[in-house]
Amino acid sequence: MRRRVLLGLLLPAGCGPQQPPDFSYGGAGFQPANARLNLAYAERNLGDMSRYRGKPAEAAAALAQFEAAIDGMRRPDSEIRFQMTRYEMLLSAIREVRGAVGIPMEVQPSVAAQALADAVGPLTRGDAAAIRRALSNPIFTLGPDATFARLTNLPPLPALESVAPALTFAAGNP
Repeated sequence: MRRRVLLGLLLPAGCGPQQPPDFSYGGAGFQPANARLNLAYAERNLGDMSRYRGKPAEAAAALAQFEAAIDGMRRPDSEIRFQMTRYEMLLSAIREVRGAVGIPMEVQPSVAAQALADAVGPLTRGDAAAIRRALSNPIFTLGPDATFARLTNLPPLPALESVAPALTFAAGNP
């Protein structure tokens, strides 16, 4: 009987509505160098990438956040500990994201984060010429038109969505 009551209390907690993305990061704004902040919002902003279909600015912002988080975790002074049992999943997510928008694996995460972040403003404004300039960055190997199409209609990113909770967990574990 106690198990049923406990289960009855826990089920609704896991089924609550998902919080909407927050690219203001609680009002702090996007800070590529602030790894903990990027990780803290990972599950909220990266946990359901299908929300960004038809929203290329938000897709670019989410992917910039992911790349900035990866960059931050790589820095020795970050003191962020990522679960080693999730490391392979993280590598899969990196490969998946890079393949989705045509960024080679050799590109440093900080460079990828900056290029994606640079595209957010023009995408938000709908400024076609500025979008084309931002997405003509040589790291986008698909070219500006195909990259824009991918950001507008992201393919499924299950590895990224799966690793998002572990990224958020890492934010609170120095």
